Amino acid sequence: MSRSGADVLPLRAPGGPPALIAHGGGNDPALARRALADGADFLEVDLWVRCGRFEARHERHLPGPLPVLYERWYLRAAPRPIYRLEHLLPACHGRAGVFLDLKNGADVAPALVRRALAGPGGRGARVAASSQNWPLLRGVKAACPDIDLYYSVDTPAQFDLFRSVAERDPLPAGVSCRHSLLSERAVARFHADGLAVVAWTVDDADRARALARWGVDAITANRAAAMRAALA
Repeated sequence: MSRSGADVLPLRAPGGPPALIAHGGGNDPALARRALADGADFLEVDLWVRCGRFEARHERHLPGPLPVLYERWYLRAAPRPIYRLEHLLPACHGRAGVFLDLKNGADVAPALVRRALAGPGGRGARVAASSQNWPLLRGVKAACPDIDLYYSVDTPAQFDLFRSVAERDPLPAGVSCRHSLLSERAVARFHADGLAVVAWTVDDADRARALARWGVDAITANRAAAMRAALA
Protein backbone atom coordinates (compact mmCIF):
# COMPACT_ATOMS: atom_id res chain seq x y z
CA MET A 1 0.00 0.00 0.00
CA SER A 2 1.19 3.50 -0.79
CA ARG A 3 1.02 5.54 2.38
CA SER A 4 0.85 9.24 2.92
CA GLY A 5 3.91 8.48 5.06
CA ALA A 6 6.28 9.04 2.15
CA ASP A 7 6.80 12.59 3.41
CA VAL A 8 5.97 12.10 7.08
CA LEU A 9 7.49 14.22 9.80
CA PRO A 10 10.63 12.36 10.95
CA LEU A 11 10.40 11.64 14.66
CA ARG A 12 14.14 11.07 15.00
CA ALA A 13 17.34 11.69 13.12
CA PRO A 14 18.32 8.84 10.75
CA GLY A 15 20.37 6.31 12.67
CA GLY A 16 19.84 8.15 15.93
CA PRO A 17 18.11 7.03 19.14
CA PRO A 18 14.33 7.17 19.44
CA ALA A 19 12.82 10.63 19.74
CA LEU A 20 11.64 11.47 23.24
CA ILE A 21 8.08 12.68 23.76
CA ALA A 22 7.39 14.34 27.13
CA HIS A 23 4.24 12.69 28.48
CA GLY A 24 1.72 15.46 29.18
CA GLY A 25 4.52 17.96 28.76
CA GLY A 26 2.27 20.44 27.00
CA ASN A 27 -0.58 20.40 29.50
CA ASP A 28 0.39 23.55 31.39
CA PRO A 29 3.08 26.25 31.25
CA ALA A 30 5.23 24.80 34.07
CA LEU A 31 5.24 21.32 32.52
CA ALA A 32 6.11 22.79 29.13
CA ARG A 33 9.05 24.75 30.56
CA ARG A 34 10.38 21.64 32.30
CA ALA A 35 9.98 19.43 29.22
CA LEU A 36 11.77 21.96 27.04
CA ALA A 37 14.57 22.28 29.61
CA ASP A 38 14.88 18.48 29.63
CA GLY A 39 15.45 18.54 25.88
CA ALA A 40 12.32 16.62 24.85
CA ASP A 41 11.97 16.28 21.10
CA PHE A 42 8.17 16.57 21.30
CA LEU A 43 5.74 17.70 23.98
CA GLU A 44 2.58 15.64 24.22
CA VAL A 45 -0.55 17.68 24.96
CA ASP A 46 -3.91 16.19 25.95
CA LEU A 47 -6.62 18.24 24.23
CA TRP A 48 -10.27 18.24 25.28
CA VAL A 49 -12.93 20.21 23.43
CA ARG A 50 -15.08 22.23 25.83
CA CYS A 51 -17.36 25.14 24.94
CA GLY A 52 -16.09 25.02 21.37
CA ARG A 53 -12.39 25.41 22.25
CA PHE A 54 -9.46 23.19 23.13
CA GLU A 55 -8.39 22.88 26.76
CA ALA A 56 -4.99 21.32 27.54
CA ARG A 57 -5.35 18.94 30.49
CA HIS A 58 -5.09 15.27 31.35
CA GLU A 59 -8.23 15.04 33.48
CA ARG A 60 -11.87 15.06 32.44
CA HIS A 61 -14.14 17.97 33.31
CA LEU A 62 -17.16 17.31 35.50
CA PRO A 63 -20.42 17.81 33.56
CA GLY A 64 -21.93 21.20 34.14
CA PRO A 65 -20.55 24.64 34.90
CA LEU A 66 -18.43 23.81 37.97
CA PRO A 67 -14.69 24.25 37.22
CA VAL A 68 -13.73 20.81 38.57
CA LEU A 69 -11.52 18.18 36.91
CA TYR A 70 -11.48 14.51 37.88
CA GLU A 71 -9.72 11.21 37.50
CA ARG A 72 -10.80 7.93 39.04
CA TRP A 73 -8.89 8.65 42.23
CA TYR A 74 -9.03 12.43 42.71
CA LEU A 75 -10.74 15.76 42.04
CA ARG A 76 -9.08 19.14 41.56
CA ALA A 77 -10.07 22.64 40.63
CA ALA A 78 -9.63 23.53 36.98
CA PRO A 79 -6.68 25.90 36.53
CA ARG A 80 -7.20 29.50 35.58
CA PRO A 81 -6.37 30.77 33.06
CA ILE A 82 -7.01 27.74 30.87
CA TYR A 83 -3.95 26.59 28.94
CA ARG A 84 -4.62 26.17 25.23
CA LEU A 85 -2.90 24.88 22.12
CA GLU A 86 -2.56 28.48 20.95
CA HIS A 87 -0.34 29.10 24.01
CA LEU A 88 1.77 25.97 23.60
CA LEU A 89 2.66 26.27 19.92
CA PRO A 90 4.59 29.58 20.25
CA ALA A 91 6.39 28.27 23.36
CA CYS A 92 7.65 25.24 21.42
CA HIS A 93 8.38 26.96 18.12
CA GLY A 94 11.94 26.23 17.02
CA ARG A 95 12.64 24.17 20.15
CA ALA A 96 10.45 21.04 20.05
CA GLY A 97 7.58 19.48 18.19
CA VAL A 98 4.05 19.09 19.54
CA PHE A 99 2.37 15.68 19.73
CA LEU A 100 -1.39 16.15 20.00
CA ASP A 101 -3.44 13.58 21.93
CA LEU A 102 -7.00 14.41 20.87
CA LYS A 103 -9.59 13.22 23.37
CA ASN A 104 -13.00 14.22 22.01
CA GLY A 105 -14.91 16.57 19.75
CA ALA A 106 -14.76 14.77 16.40
CA ASP A 107 -17.20 17.30 14.97
CA VAL A 108 -15.11 20.38 15.84
CA ALA A 109 -11.57 19.24 16.70
CA PRO A 110 -10.31 19.14 13.07
CA ALA A 111 -11.29 22.77 12.52
CA LEU A 112 -9.72 23.76 15.86
CA VAL A 113 -6.43 22.12 14.89
CA ARG A 114 -6.47 23.88 11.53
CA ARG A 115 -7.17 27.25 13.20
CA ALA A 116 -4.34 26.79 15.70
CA LEU A 117 -1.84 25.86 13.01
CA ALA A 118 -2.80 28.97 11.04
CA GLY A 119 -2.24 31.22 14.05
CA PRO A 120 0.87 32.62 15.79
CA GLY A 121 3.46 29.91 16.32
CA GLY A 122 1.50 27.41 14.27
CA ARG A 123 2.94 28.08 10.83
CA GLY A 124 5.90 25.81 10.29
CA ALA A 125 5.41 24.06 13.66
CA ARG A 126 6.37 20.39 13.96
CA VAL A 127 3.00 18.82 14.82
CA ALA A 128 1.69 15.26 14.78
CA ALA A 129 -1.74 14.08 15.95
CA SER A 130 -2.76 10.95 17.82
CA SER A 131 -6.02 9.66 19.25
CA GLN A 132 -7.83 6.47 20.15
CA ASN A 133 -10.75 7.92 18.17
CA TRP A 134 -9.46 7.02 14.73
CA PRO A 135 -12.36 8.59 12.77
CA LEU A 136 -11.53 11.86 14.53
CA LEU A 137 -7.99 11.58 13.17
CA ARG A 138 -9.31 11.05 9.67
CA GLY A 139 -11.22 14.31 10.06
CA VAL A 140 -8.02 16.04 11.13
CA LYS A 141 -6.27 14.75 8.01
CA ALA A 142 -9.05 16.14 5.83
CA ALA A 143 -8.75 19.54 7.53
CA CYS A 144 -4.93 19.53 7.75
CA PRO A 145 -3.49 17.35 4.96
CA ASP A 146 0.11 17.93 6.02
CA ILE A 147 -0.33 16.63 9.58
CA ASP A 148 0.85 13.11 10.40
CA LEU A 149 -1.55 10.72 12.15
CA TYR A 150 -0.60 8.21 14.82
CA TYR A 151 -3.46 5.87 15.66
CA SER A 152 -3.33 5.29 19.41
CA VAL A 153 -3.55 1.70 20.69
CA ASP A 154 -4.20 0.81 24.33
CA THR A 155 -5.43 -2.81 24.45
CA PRO A 156 -4.73 -6.14 22.73
CA ALA A 157 -8.09 -5.88 20.93
CA GLN A 158 -7.18 -2.42 19.59
CA PHE A 159 -3.76 -3.73 18.58
CA ASP A 160 -5.32 -6.49 16.48
CA LEU A 161 -7.87 -4.09 15.03
CA PHE A 162 -5.16 -1.64 14.02
CA ARG A 163 -3.28 -4.37 12.18
CA SER A 164 -6.42 -5.07 10.18
CA VAL A 165 -7.33 -1.41 9.61
CA ALA A 166 -3.80 -0.42 8.58
CA GLU A 167 -3.87 -2.94 5.73
CA ARG A 168 -6.48 -0.84 3.92
CA ASP A 169 -6.15 2.62 5.48
CA PRO A 170 -3.33 4.70 3.93
CA LEU A 171 -3.71 7.65 6.32
CA PRO A 172 -1.76 6.68 9.47
CA ALA A 173 1.92 7.53 9.45
CA GLY A 174 2.34 5.25 12.43
CA VAL A 175 1.00 3.77 15.61
CA SER A 176 1.25 5.19 19.14
CA CYS A 177 1.12 2.03 21.22
CA ARG A 178 1.15 1.03 24.88
CA HIS A 179 4.71 -0.28 25.22
CA SER A 180 3.68 -3.57 26.86
CA LEU A 181 1.88 -4.58 23.64
CA LEU A 182 5.05 -4.26 21.54
CA SER A 183 7.60 -6.91 20.69
CA GLU A 184 10.61 -6.92 18.41
CA ARG A 185 8.58 -8.82 15.82
CA ALA A 186 5.65 -6.39 16.04
CA VAL A 187 7.95 -3.38 15.56
CA ALA A 188 9.56 -5.05 12.54
CA ARG A 189 6.14 -5.78 11.03
CA PHE A 190 4.97 -2.21 11.48
CA HIS A 191 8.14 -0.91 9.87
CA ALA A 192 7.72 -3.35 6.98
CA ASP A 193 4.28 -1.83 6.43
CA GLY A 194 5.77 1.67 6.32
CA LEU A 195 4.52 2.64 9.79
CA ALA A 196 6.50 4.49 12.45
CA VAL A 197 6.18 3.21 16.03
CA VAL A 198 5.74 5.32 19.18
CA ALA A 199 5.91 3.45 22.51
CA TRP A 200 4.15 4.87 25.60
CA THR A 201 4.55 5.46 28.56
CA VAL A 202 8.07 4.27 29.44
CA ASP A 203 10.01 5.22 32.56
CA ASP A 204 12.15 2.11 33.04
CA ALA A 205 15.64 2.46 31.58
CA ASP A 206 16.03 -1.21 30.67
CA ARG A 207 12.71 -1.25 28.87
CA ALA A 208 13.63 1.93 26.99
CA ARG A 209 16.91 0.39 25.85
CA ALA A 210 15.12 -2.78 24.67
CA LEU A 211 12.63 -0.71 22.68
CA ALA A 212 15.49 1.27 21.17
CA ARG A 213 17.21 -1.96 20.10
CA TRP A 214 13.98 -3.04 18.41
CA GLY A 215 14.00 0.21 16.45
CA VAL A 216 11.00 2.11 17.84
CA ASP A 217 10.91 5.63 16.43
CA ALA A 218 9.86 7.47 19.59
CA ILE A 219 9.35 6.84 23.29
CA THR A 220 6.86 8.73 25.42
CA ALA A 221 8.16 9.17 28.95
CA ASN A 222 7.41 11.10 32.12
CA ARG A 223 11.12 11.79 32.63
CA ALA A 224 12.57 12.78 29.28
CA ALA A 225 15.99 13.76 30.66
CA ALA A 226 16.39 10.40 32.45
CA MET A 227 15.37 8.47 29.36
CA ARG A 228 17.81 10.44 27.25
CA ALA A 229 20.62 9.56 29.65
CA ALA A 230 19.58 5.90 29.59
CA LEU A 231 19.71 5.82 25.79
CA ALA A 232 22.95 7.77 25.42
